[in-house]
Amino acid sequence: MKWQTALTITAAATSSLLAVTGILASHHILNFRLRDVEVIRQREIKAKRLDEQAYQALNPKKVSIASTNGYLLDAEVVKKYPHKKWMIFCHGVTENKISSIKYMNLFLSLGFNTIIFDHRRHGASGGVYSTYGYYEKYDLEAVILHLKENYGFDIEFGVHGESMGAATMLLYAGELANEAQFYISDCSFSSFEKELTHIIGMKLKIGSGFLLKIVNIFLRLRSKFSLYAVSPIKIVENIEQPVLFIHSKPDTFIPYTHSVDLYNKKKGPKMKWYPEYGSHAASYNVNPVTYRKKVIEFLDTYQLLPVK
Repeated sequence: MKWQTALTITAAATSSLLAVTGILASHHILNFRLRDVEVIRQREIKAKRLDEQAYQALNPKKVSIASTNGYLLDAEVVKKYPHKKWMIFCHGVTENKISSIKYMNLFLSLGFNTIIFDHRRHGASGGVYSTYGYYEKYDLEAVILHLKENYGFDIEFGVHGESMGAATMLLYAGELANEAQFYISDCSFSSFEKELTHIIGMKLKIGSGFLLKIVNIFLRLRSKFSLYAVSPIKIVENIEQPVLFIHSKPDTFIPYTHSVDLYNKKKGPKMKWYPEYGSHAASYNVNPVTYRKKVIEFLDTYQLLPVK
C-alpha cells in the first residue's frame, strides 16, 4: 500500500506543478512586460530616428478606432498627399506606434499617406492580453475599415509589419482579407508554437511539446486564444499579393529561418532580403540606406510606387 500512497502523492505533486507552470507561463505570455512609452520615445530620439518637431510639422491627426474586440485603438494619421495610396504599420510586441515612425517617414518620402497605431494592450490602446496576432489581426482589419470609411472605399494600401506586427499582418492577409496591394514582413515568426519552442529551449534546455500543451490549456481558459492557431506558415500560401520578407541573419530571438520558411511557402510574387547585420527587429536601424533601397526595389519591381 505504501507504494500506492507514494504514487498518489507523486501524481498529485506532478499535477500541481504542471498547473502552476501552466498558470505562470500563460500569464507571462498574455501579459508580456511592455517597454515604457517614454523610454521608447527617448530611445528613438537619441538614435535620431525620431525628430518630434518634424513629426508635428506633418500635422498628425489623432484618432480612436473601435476594435471589434471591444476596446479603442489609439492611432495617428498623416495624409500628406491628395491621392488614395496608403501605408499601414504594425509594430512589434512590447513596442508602440512611436517605433513605427521611422518606417512611416520612409514611406512618406516615397509618396504614401500613412497611419500608425498601438496594438491592443500597447501604448494608449485598450485590450487586456497580448495574443501575438490571434486577436490583433482583427484590430488591423478595424484600422483598414477606418481608412475606407474616412478616405474612400477605393483606397489602395500596403501593410508593413515588424515581428509580432508582421505575423499579425500575414494572418490578416491569409485568413481575413486578401486586399492590400502588397505586404512587407520584417522578422515575423512562422508559427507561435515554433517560436515558443525556441525560447523554451534557450531558457530551460528541455523538451517543450508537452509543456506547450499544458500552457495552451490555460491560454484557452483565460483568453480563448490558442497558440497553435497563430501560424502564418499555414496560411501564407493564401496571400496572392507581393510580399517582401526581411530578416537579419544574426537574429537570435526569432531566427531568420522563420522568414526563409515563410518565403519558400509563399506562392506567387515575392522577394527576400536577409541582411548580414542586425539583431531582432534591427534591420532598419543597422542598415537604413540598404533597407530603403530594398523597399524601393520591391515597389519598383511590382509597380507599386505612388505617382506624386
